[in-house]
Amino acid sequence: MKNIVITGSTKGIGYGYALEFARRGCSVCITGRAEADLKAALDKLHADVKGAARVIGYVCDVAKAADVQALWDKVYREFGVIDIWINNAGFARSGVKLLELTPAEIKTMVDSNVIGTINGCQVAVKGMTAQGHGHVYNTLGGGHDGRVVPGMIGYSTTKRVVRYFTDCLIDELKDSVVKIGKISPGVNISEGMIREVSALTVEQRKKKLWPINILGDYVETTTPWLVEQVLADVARGKSGTHIAWMTMGKLLGRFLSAPIKKRDLFARYGLSPA
Repeated sequence: MKNIVITGSTKGIGYGYALEFARRGCSVCITGRAEADLKAALDKLHADVKGAARVIGYVCDVAKAADVQALWDKVYREFGVIDIWINNAGFARSGVKLLELTPAEIKTMVDSNVIGTINGCQVAVKGMTAQGHGHVYNTLGGGHDGRVVPGMIGYSTTKRVVRYFTDCLIDELKDSVVKIGKISPGVNISEGMIREVSALTVEQRKKKLWPINILGDYVETTTPWLVEQVLADVARGKSGTHIAWMTMGKLLGRFLSAPIKKRDLFARYGLSPA
């Protein structure tokens, strides 16, 4: 079984990854910036996962290089080796134009999505080179391919940067023992998204939730498949793999079936669009 570090994993899809890896017997380290969130996530994981899986956690701000290096050092001492490192920590502010973004939101997106990914790669590649093997996966998102996504000017810009950085790193390490991959997890219903939707009026909700209800999924739907794909990719020992939940075929199928197959992903939160 593999030893895995997942940044930004006290909630949302990061927590979903941790749960699914642990269910498969892997040892997992989760991270987050808040001690209270980390403790709550660890307690939940320990209750949800039984058996040989080992789950630990450390507070880490991925925007701080020293924090990320300390994270590697602590986990390496605990596990002895780190096979998989997933740069998942990130922040998204959706449904807003440039002038609606606050300076704090812009800084958080750049710090978490870009600086955090670069810090994670630098530390993990260095450590994995020394140990002789390892896989690093960076998280992509809407706009990473250059496509304009309305209302996502800040977030999508950071993900375009992450895509370029990752492609450069794949080329840079093509002869290395360290393998680099990309994960496009699709549109997952997160705590942040729920907070944003809850602040909208009913009319605003109708407009915002229409595409999300077509393209979105729950974390418990996407993460089992994504985790299986990561483990299979590691077993193959390849570099440059792009693991994508929402393929073009799936996307087209969702839109074509939307008039017939109605989806209301927010009903469970009492936030239906109408």
